[in-house]
Order: sequence, then C-alpha cells, then structure tokens
Amino acid sequence: MQGIFVRASEFARQFGHLSQAGRTVFVTHHGRETHALLPIANYHEFIATKSDDHDSLFSNQELADWLPLLLVVVDEGRNIIMANRTAHAMARKAEGALPGRGLFDAFPALKETMFESYCNRTERTGEPCSFELPGLFGTDTWHRMETFRTHQGVVMLARDITDDVKAYRLADTKKALIEAILAHGGIGYIWFNVRGRIEEVDTAMSDLLQLPRERLSNVSVVDLVPVGQRVMLREVIENVLSHGGTQRFETEFLRNDGTTVPAVGAIKDLRGVYGSEGAVMVVTRK
Repeated sequence: MQGIFVRASEFARQFGHLSQAGRTVFVTHHGRETHALLPIANYHEFIATKSDDHDSLFSNQELADWLPLLLVVVDEGRNIIMANRTAHAMARKAEGALPGRGLFDAFPALKETMFESYCNRTERTGEPCSFELPGLFGTDTWHRMETFRTHQGVVMLARDITDDVKAYRLADTKKALIEAILAHGGIGYIWFNVRGRIEEVDTAMSDLLQLPRERLSNVSVVDLVPVGQRVMLREVIENVLSHGGTQRFETEFLRNDGTTVPAVGAIKDLRGVYGSEGAVMVVTRK
C-alpha cells in the first residue's frame, strides 16, 4: 500500500481526513520528507520489530562471557550480582553458581587485603582503581585488579600477570647480576648481536683489551682473539646463536699493545620477545 504525501502547510487542514486514510502519511517541507504518520497497527508492528532486534543483541552477561578477564559485579553488601564465565572457571565453580553469593565467600583470598580499601574507595568516590594482588588463586600467582563503579554496583576485573611478574623479577635479577659483575672488576662481559658484532662492553673488558669502550662498538668478536683461534671462537658463537644454550671456552685475547691475555669465557644466547637478540659473553683471566 502506497503512502500519502502532503505538504506541511496543508497537513493541519487535512488532518481529520488523513488520520482516517489507513495509510502512512508523509509530511513534506519544500519537497523533503520530514515526518511520517503511521496507522496504529503499523506502529505496533514497528515497535514489536524493534523489540525483537533489541532482544537479539548481546546481553550484558553474554558480552561479559566473551571477556578473557575475570569480571564480577557486586552490590553495596559485597554480594555478587553478576560473574562471567572466566570468573566461574578461575573460582572452579559451575556456571551460574556465583551470583547471589557473598564475594568473600566465593573468593576468600580477597578478604583482609588491599582489595577492600580500593573497593571501598571506588564505591565511595566513584574513582576507578588499579592495583596488583598476590595469591588470589594459589600462593605463587599475581593478578592485576581493577575496580570501577556502575549503576549496578562495583565492577571488579582481574587479569593473571604471574608470568609478567616472574619476567620482571628475572630482569631485576639479571640487572643485579650485571651490577655485581661491574663491582667485582675482574669479570668482563660483552653483548654482541646476531651478526657477531659488539653492541656493548663493560669497563673490565675494555681495560683487559686496553681499548676504550667506544672503540669496541660494532667490532667483530672474533677479531679480539689471535688468528689461530678465530675459527674455534666463531664456531662456538654460531653454535650458541643457532641452537641456544650456554657454552664455555678457553682462548686468548689480543690487547692494544700487541700482547695476549689467556682467558676463560662463556657465551649464553640472549632471547627477546621477537626472537634472538644476540648473546652475552662473560670473560675472566685464566
């Protein structure tokens, strides 16, 4: 059924007739449609269609279940209103078992921790908070927690960062080890890239070679030893860079004055996020 088009200037005068026409009336202004008058049956059909479209969209629960993070919503009494699939899995509970339970009953590790103070702050001021919490799911675990307020209550998000924390600790250990080497003075180290060229040396190594550190930048490591030992050292370096691991060797290093220094060294491959970043060589006088 086609609609009726009427100019805005005529709409008021013809309204009584148009309202009984049983067809959609389009009101125009300078030829452009501005309003539509629908028969009541068409209106209800339109509303029903829109409601079906709305119901077909993801609900809050369905959206939350897609998150790879733990998500829990609690009310003022710290009772769980909603929890996603990840939260149930991490709490080792059957799906749907968490809503209605007390937060500290479901997650006892949260009780008497900094979580309570942060959650109280978020609830009181609306300020989002982010912090790290140990031992939420096991004694050797770390989670980054976030809290923020919604009209339902306080939302708690948690992401497992145990591997990140271990990596940071390992990095701190390596840094402390290098600082100890520098303080020792009798141990030299060289960091070289995948092409076997020096990226960095410490003071002890530059003193052993009688060369300033800047002179050693981008120098091939095998050029630091006598010609007769370069094949051996090259094979050691290539083996470590290709297969990883650690390898010990004995050699001599050439000094700037033409003399050689017997030394014992070890090479360990250096792995980064995107693969090999070269290797580290540690050297002591023999």
